[in-house]
Amino acid sequence: MKKTIVKPLCLAGLLALAAAPVSATTWMIGDNDGYGAGIPDNANHPFNGSSANYDGRSAAEMAATNGAQYTDTYSTTHPGYGPQPGTVATFVFEGLGNGWTEGSMWFDMADFQASTFGAVKTTYNGIAQNWAFNDGFPSTKIRFFDLAQDVIDSINSLGSLTVAIDRAGSGDFYGFDFALLSDRVGDNTNIGEVPLPAAVWLFGSGVMGLLGLRRRKSAVAVA
Repeated sequence: MKKTIVKPLCLAGLLALAAAPVSATTWMIGDNDGYGAGIPDNANHPFNGSSANYDGRSAAEMAATNGAQYTDTYSTTHPGYGPQPGTVATFVFEGLGNGWTEGSMWFDMADFQASTFGAVKTTYNGIAQNWAFNDGFPSTKIRFFDLAQDVIDSINSLGSLTVAIDRAGSGDFYGFDFALLSDRVGDNTNIGEVPLPAAVWLFGSGVMGLLGLRRRKSAVAVA
């Protein structure tokens, strides 16, 4: 009787665990803090022309990103209006290995207005991407981009990914709160807190049931 109870329960847990989706691994530059001002995702922000040099990075975030990795910064890569002098922002992800089969890039972006001021030039490991967005002022937006096969191949070859965002003559003011790389496509990536899968709870229940029955059996034997 005990065998007929324990085995199906453990087997159900193992099957559910095996069927559960594999969690994505992510690498983030920035800290998803609403540009240092608590601005909600996919919302409007209070920046205006007189505060175009806004830099909301904390001391910890400044230490964690190099001078070219522009996060929590409005007017990114617009010399004379932002805290950095350059015209190219880079996000460098290293130590990625060579086992990639899919992936996605995520950005918390602000104020892209390509139709008004000109599009920026963006590359992943030197491979051109289409970034002609028209979100309008003063909108922020989180976007993800599934990586094309040539980008996946370049990651496997280099073991890294460099995202370069060149203003390339655009007169646009824009910014980033964070850049995030995932080893899963966007639809299979949760950039928030990931709850423990139900399958794990089911498997755990099976194990606990087995342990409980063994304890009862031992108690009966002692008695």
